[in-house]
Amino acid sequence: MDSITSFILEGARFRGVYIGADKVVQDILDCHSYPLVVQKILGQSIILALALAQSIKYQGVFSFQVRSSGPVQSLFVNVTHDKQVRAYAVYEEEKLPTEDELTNEALFGNGELLFSVTQLGQEPYQGIISLTGKTLTDTVLDYFRLSEQIKTDLILRQKEGKTRCLMLQQMPLKEGDDAEEVASLYETADVLMNSVKDAELFTDKLVPEQLLYRLFHANDLTVYEPVVPHFSCSCHKDQMKRFLSRLTDQEREELYQDGQIMTECQFCQTQYVFKHEDFN
Repeated sequence: MDSITSFILEGARFRGVYIGADKVVQDILDCHSYPLVVQKILGQSIILALALAQSIKYQGVFSFQVRSSGPVQSLFVNVTHDKQVRAYAVYEEEKLPTEDELTNEALFGNGELLFSVTQLGQEPYQGIISLTGKTLTDTVLDYFRLSEQIKTDLILRQKEGKTRCLMLQQMPLKEGDDAEEVASLYETADVLMNSVKDAELFTDKLVPEQLLYRLFHANDLTVYEPVVPHFSCSCHKDQMKRFLSRLTDQEREELYQDGQIMTECQFCQTQYVFKHEDFN
């Protein structure tokens, strides 16, 4: 089930989001021939990127990138403001861990997680954090805690090729709020979120609104209209041509094989062919 379903609790003191993106993830994976361990971690990264993108307001592109010296050298996810998604991974297959070792240490060794937002007419924003904790989820939670200073909890689960996410965040205190009372309400909501069962997350019999009602019906729940994410790649031949045109004649000449330059989009694997006359 593909859905980004936002909700608020306790008079908008807390906000959250449910995310499932089965078709999006599969459409992206269908463009590649990734080993299962790479499929799993890229699926996690896509869902985490959607969760982070949903937590901010922007008109442009949100990027989620892992860079490391480990077996998985790079994960890259783009999410546009209207939830068009694309992603790819770079890895050394012979060094990959087993499918049960989706830890930061096993996959990445030392590395960093980068978030960036590119908006038309504005300076890009970028955040960087070292990979911390056992998993990418731990790193994202540390980012919210250390960089954004937003009380956040997030659960991310995978089962039979599907990935589900629930995220809960505390909003800034309102005038007249009792900090201890709000903290107690957040703790209760967090316990309820973490009580969710796999049978509830991965069934097709519950739509997101029904799942959220099961968890939070006693917490002044408001659920917003779901947004459906889609796989879409923005690459095109003119874009590739502009890149090649910026090279010197000598640099471009070195790329020709049998009178052609063959380029390939890392995101969707679409190939574009150029000849000498394209640059005259």
